[in-house]
Amino acid sequence: MPPKPPLTHFLCLPLVNPLSKPQLQASVQQFITDVTVPSSHNEITIPHKAIRPLGTLHLTLGVMSLLSPQRVASALEFLQGIDVLEVLRRASGAVLPEGGTEAAVDEGGVIDAAEQPETDSQLSTGLSRSESLSQGEKEGSPPPLIVSLYGLRPMHEPTSTSILYAPPTDATSRLYPFCVALCNAFTEAGFLIPDSRPLRLHATIVNTIYAKEKTARKKGGGHGKDRMGARGFDAKQLLERYEGFVWAEDIRLDRICICEMGAKAVEKEEGEEVEYVEIGSLPLP
Repeated sequence: MPPKPPLTHFLCLPLVNPLSKPQLQASVQQFITDVTVPSSHNEITIPHKAIRPLGTLHLTLGVMSLLSPQRVASALEFLQGIDVLEVLRRASGAVLPEGGTEAAVDEGGVIDAAEQPETDSQLSTGLSRSESLSQGEKEGSPPPLIVSLYGLRPMHEPTSTSILYAPPTDATSRLYPFCVALCNAFTEAGFLIPDSRPLRLHATIVNTIYAKEKTARKKGGGHGKDRMGARGFDAKQLLERYEGFVWAEDIRLDRICICEMGAKAVEKEEGEEVEYVEIGSLPLP
C-alpha cells in the first residue's frame, strides 16, 4: 500500500472576521474558564492547549498535498476561477431531504450519504471574476451565506472522543450543497485528496492531540490521572451541559481560503494571535 501523501494545505471557510470575532472571543473564553479549572460540576477538565485558538476557527472542506510551487500556483489559479455566484445559485436549487439537511443528520453531525442533497459538481471555472460580477449584476446576486454555531458535538463516540466541535446551522439550507459542490470541483481538478466519507462541516473547539503531553484530571484530586492525546475521553457530561450553547450567531461567511497546514503565532496590534496562514482567498458575496 503506497504511503499517504504529506498534507500541506487545506480548503476552508474561515469563521473569524471583524464582526464575528467579539462573539466568538467571548464564548470561547467562557468555555475556557469553565472547562479548564477543576470544579464540582466538572468530571473532567480539559487542558488549555486542547482548546483551539480563536484565530483557527473555520469550516474545513478538504485537505491538500501541494508539494511544489507550481502545484500551489495551480490551486490558487483554480480557486480564483470559481464562479461563486453560480455555485450559490445552484446551491439554492439543490434538492434536499424532506425537512432540510437537519433531517438527515445523525447524532455525530454527519449527513447520511444516501440523504445528501443533489449538487452539480460541474462548476463554471472559466469565467473571470469580472465576467462573473457582470453576470451576477444582471441576474441579481444571491444573498450572503449566514451561519450560526450552536452546541457541542463529538467527532467520535461521546464516551471516547478526542475532538469536540460546533456544527454550523444555515437557515437557507444552502451551506451544505455549496460546500459539497466546492469539494467536488477541487477533488475532480486533482487538488483535494479524495475522501469517500460524507462531508462533515464542523468548527473544532477541542482537539486533545494538541495536549498529548498534558493530563486530564478527574474528580477526586490528583491521583489516577488520564493522559490526553490521540486517546479519547468521556465527554458525555460536557456535551449535555453545552447542548444549545451559543458560540456565535449570524456569522457572514466572507471568503473561501486555501491555508497552510499548521497554525502559527502572528503578531498583531492587539498582541500575538495563533491562526492559519492564508495563501489565497476568493471573496463571497
